Amino acid sequence: MKNRKPAARRLLAVTAGCAALALSACGAGQISQTANQVAAVNGTNGELGDAFVRDVTLITQEDNSVALKFNASNQGIEGEDITLERVSVQDASVNLGETVTLSPDCSVVADSESAINEMNPSNADVGCTQYLETTVEGENFYNGAARVVTFEFSNGDIEINAPIVAWYAEAGQTNRHQDGVTREGTDTIDGDHEGPDIG
Repeated sequence: MKNRKPAARRLLAVTAGCAALALSACGAGQISQTANQVAAVNGTNGELGDAFVRDVTLITQEDNSVALKFNASNQGIEGEDITLERVSVQDASVNLGETVTLSPDCSVVADSESAINEMNPSNADVGCTQYLETTVEGENFYNGAARVVTFEFSNGDIEINAPIVAWYAEAGQTNRHQDGVTREGTDTIDGDHEGPDIG
């Protein structure tokens, strides 16, 4: 009588090999859903010739207003001036006031009024950097979503799919109290304790 164990082992090995081949073939030629996605953190970037925009973000403020944050610059060292003529936000409006002329190696920083004030550009050596306070007029700005922001420069347009994010205070500026309400500063109210009483 023949020993059936070698035949059974060969059959098991062939079956395992086919299963492994089938599983590896499942992903062959497929493109993952996240292959071309970019995380919506700290804004998005774009460029056209010497015109660059960085950190483009729509920020919902504490008072439910919306600010457009970005840094636009002329990266040309010996090139010509570039004019930022207009900025538009999908299904909303933003007014920059007059056009902004960027000489080579100069930039414009835009953000909310409070953020610009914190930068204190009046007391800083700003060089050829300009500062703009922005407010976006529109509705239905949901954190985690995104909207198209179009920058119209004298040398062409740059479209950015800008993330919508929530404003947040710098660490140490607010304190969550025992009642669950976040307040500015670190002072406690009656009944709150910074830590457990010892002794």
